[in-house]
Amino acid sequence: MNEKLCLEITLPSHLADLPIRIIRGSKDKELICSLQSENDQIRYSNGEEQKYVFVWRQNDYLKLMLDEILWIEAEESHSKLYLTNNRNMVISFNLATIEKELPNVDFLRIHRSYIINLKHVISLIGNSLNIEGKLITIGRGYREKLLDRFIFLGVRRKNK
Repeated sequence: MNEKLCLEITLPSHLADLPIRIIRGSKDKELICSLQSENDQIRYSNGEEQKYVFVWRQNDYLKLMLDEILWIEAEESHSKLYLTNNRNMVISFNLATIEKELPNVDFLRIHRSYIINLKHVISLIGNSLNIEGKLITIGRGYREKLLDRFIFLGVRRKNK
């Protein structure tokens, strides 16, 4: 039977203009899709996204799971990564550079000085959010984009 097969990929609207590269794998059902843009570097291999990054320390690269990153704070030309288990590390990249490399699915810039991991947000309190007991200020220009990422049950006033 010479039946034509069709691959259909549905992307969210903010990824609609993204170039898509499809690579046929060596196995019959293996498929690797790579989606890349300047602000969205999402890498899928058989449907799974990248779950770690390698961060340069003094003389080696440390494998760091993305879920370990709570938030990132700007410190002049460097950035400080706040990690689980009360760990932190300083890296020599500014927030703009880091923001381009992290997946927008989990990470969001909420202030000119902060990028947060959405998975670790405990609560929203006024113009701040709580991650592991630390209140982080939400910048006025970033607030709506942040609030659009959550589902709210109950009362939520729109600030317009």
